[in-house]
Amino acid sequence: MTPHATRRFISSGSPWEELAGYSRAVLDEPFVFVSGTVGTDFATGIMPEGAAAQTEQAIDTIEKAMADAGATIVDIVRVRVFVPEAADVAEVSAVIRRRIGPSRAANTTVCSPLAVPGARVEIEVTARKSADASPNLHVASERVRAPASSAFAFLADGRSLGRWALGCFETTARPDGLFAGHSLFDGKELLVRVEGDPEKLCVTYHVGSAPERLSPRIVAKVEAAARLPGGEDECLVSLIAERTPDMTEHRWRHLTTTHATEILLIKALIEGSG
Repeated sequence: MTPHATRRFISSGSPWEELAGYSRAVLDEPFVFVSGTVGTDFATGIMPEGAAAQTEQAIDTIEKAMADAGATIVDIVRVRVFVPEAADVAEVSAVIRRRIGPSRAANTTVCSPLAVPGARVEIEVTARKSADASPNLHVASERVRAPASSAFAFLADGRSLGRWALGCFETTARPDGLFAGHSLFDGKELLVRVEGDPEKLCVTYHVGSAPERLSPRIVAKVEAAARLPGGEDECLVSLIAERTPDMTEHRWRHLTTTHATEILLIKALIEGSG
């Protein structure tokens, strides 16, 4: 086995990754190494102007890469922050305290020029996954600009499920309380029983091809986040899937890739309905 055989390389779609030939993050169990990340939304190519807004976006990118590696913010053990202008340090640090502070990670902040034009902050982190983290567990997360209660209501609605679940699209309600939809990949019908827990802000999706064959396959969780400076509510939405013993590597990769797309659809649909 070569040294790279157990490593997993995670991309964020940044053009810089292609230019310089690197990964946004590298998972080398139990460690996750995240490259220096600026405040560009790599899905749109847009970089906000303010130092605080850029810090928020950089951490969003880091958080998503860590989720793809099966880690969370609290797993971070070291943070390196690069800020060109000393006047921005306090503003950047306030966001880092709110977003990464729960990890109580070691932190080094340096005033230094950055390679990306217009960048006012760059953040690099190292994380060590919790002992109970499983390589057979996949978490896809996105921060959503909406109250946690609104996000939960959307996820707990079986009709809304048919707007974002690629394997159970265009759901319709059945008399037995289940929802039926079809896969965009092969057209097969899929049945889902949706169980929501409003106290825990958690939704479990029991999935199968027949009512007697449903099993709890997917879990969606919502976590309330601090109110944004403009007074807007924000929450963290996660899709969690566990690999079953009979799942092939191809099926598992298909599932995790699909979830990465679905969480973006969920974010867009919730924010678009506000």
